[in-house]
Amino acid sequence: MKIIHRYIIWELLVIFLASFIAMTTLLIIGVLVEKALAKNVPILPIVRMIPYVVVEMSRYSLPMTLLLAVTTFFAKMSGNNEVIALKSIGIPPYAFLLPVMALGIFISFFAVWLNEIAITWGRTGINTVLYLSAEDILLEQLKKNHTFTTESQDITIVVKGVENRRLIAPTITLKSPPSTIEAQSAELKINFSAQTLTVLLSNVKVEGPGAKYTGHDRVISIALPQIVQDTNAEPSVSNMGFKKLAEETDAIQENLDKQRRIIAAQKVFAGGMGAIDAWSTPKITKLNYENQNSVKRLKRVATEYPRRWATSFSCFFFIWLGAPLAIWMKKADIFSSFFACFIPVLLFYYPLLMYGLTSAKNGTLPANSVWAANICLGIIGLWFMRRIHRY
Repeated sequence: MKIIHRYIIWELLVIFLASFIAMTTLLIIGVLVEKALAKNVPILPIVRMIPYVVVEMSRYSLPMTLLLAVTTFFAKMSGNNEVIALKSIGIPPYAFLLPVMALGIFISFFAVWLNEIAITWGRTGINTVLYLSAEDILLEQLKKNHTFTTESQDITIVVKGVENRRLIAPTITLKSPPSTIEAQSAELKINFSAQTLTVLLSNVKVEGPGAKYTGHDRVISIALPQIVQDTNAEPSVSNMGFKKLAEETDAIQENLDKQRRIIAAQKVFAGGMGAIDAWSTPKITKLNYENQNSVKRLKRVATEYPRRWATSFSCFFFIWLGAPLAIWMKKADIFSSFFACFIPVLLFYYPLLMYGLTSAKNGTLPANSVWAANICLGIIGLWFMRRIHRY
């Protein structure tokens, strides 16, 4: 059995690593090309982002390449009658599938760790590179298109050209206050502590309601998130590590308790004064609105824990379904086995996962309902497991 186990694990790992490297590489190339073309990121920042993008894309390619490796190997093994040969000498399928299932559990725990690293290190690294390269990104877009508009469309910059990182004859249109600024030249400087990109204009001409002058210098500040659109001013729950999620939970719960105490005190005071109508004052209405938003965010945070564990353990359930299904089909054609396994994943797993995730975030279902998709795969895989043992 040790020889059989080593043979299965070794062959499976070879296929898995080859497909994992190939698929991850394709995803990395796609992401980098998209950033280079759509977001005008220069080549040097693209190179700096590669280690972080590798980690980010690996967590997406891991489950599907594992499913591909399992169905490929066991389809070939079953098609060559190796499973029948093992059963003929008294070795049931569960005996040689056991180490594969153990490997799936190990990879699932690894996926949890990889997901945490991708969030806390990978995404942070990508955003850091983009922040540090905000000046280069803006200059690259001005060189290419001769125009740049912030994400909020508050500032528009049009230039005749860029020479040695210097803007030639820039024209800046401001939305608030409405004005147009023309300058002879301009320089860019980043202030990381203030999270802004400063445009130093020389010999400006300003025209706008109530403002018209020439011959002065002027400084325009642009928030870095307006240039680097991948960054968010408000941290998203999906961008927080487990430690940050715990801190966020405590902070929201503390804020909820504070809001409820204030609302209760306001109502008690109003009731004691005989002013029942004061229960619907603007202040209490605002506190109730903030309370509802805090409850919604608390549900999102509470859903994030089981979501990450459930999506990571999809690696195990893909093996649980893919291995017996490929054996049951008895076809050496790897594509038939893979797509036969991918269809229930596509039709049941991902819609059920999204439904459970959305319902858990809305509070209509408990947070652990995100495991329903894995349970569905587990039931289907159990049926196939019984079939390959019985026949």
